[in-house]
Amino acid sequence: MNLQGKITLTHDGRAYALTINYAALCTFEEVTGKNGFAMLNLLAAGGLQAGLVSARDLRALIFGGLKAHDDTVTLELAGEILDANPDAFVQAIKAAMPAEGDLPKEGGGPGKRRRPKRRRAK
Repeated sequence: MNLQGKITLTHDGRAYALTINYAALCTFEEVTGKNGFAMLNLLAAGGLQAGLVSARDLRALIFGGLKAHDDTVTLELAGEILDANPDAFVQAIKAAMPAEGDLPKEGGGPGKRRRPKRRRAK
């Protein structure tokens, strides 16, 4: 996960930026006392659909993503913005996921390049 994707949400005629980044995860951890990376792993494993993620946890994560751009956002406002944009969480996670080309190709890491073997003369 590259944690760089930013989306824009609207609520009451105002635009709000949302990013699920390290600042968002830290705010989530401050609010809930839970590990942010464990939450992302749970969500990636289908925890939302399985009912393993609470509404408060989801709201706290969205709050962290909004607060990363605007310190005036409250937890209650984050809930209202989430209500007005029910697919916001899915959009934010998709925006934070690596796109094709973001990850290095396997075997293409740094190191010495192997030279082809020369054939011996007969």
